[in-house]
Amino acid sequence: MYKRIAIKRIKFLYKKAIENIDNIELSRRYIFILWKIKNKARIRLPKDLRNKFCKKCYTPWIVGKTLQIRIRKGRIIYKCLYCGNVKRFNIRKV
Repeated sequence: MYKRIAIKRIKFLYKKAIENIDNIELSRRYIFILWKIKNKARIRLPKDLRNKFCKKCYTPWIVGKTLQIRIRKGRIIYKCLYCGNVKRFNIRKV
């Protein structure tokens, strides 16, 4: 029961963070609260939210504004423009 409520709240907070992207500190605060709810409820993030923000500084990723994307050697590289954190994803071969 409480896990369903936590997931609703997480999705709501992410939506508010994206709406308020012009105020980056408020967006980061929403993501930080989202992360705390996730940890307190001991649940995983929904798949549609897993790679949508920086896990180091809690900045929501918007391409060109807070995120830089590069493709090199079979990998997609995400770089947070706020803290400089880098995350790499392998490109799957179909």
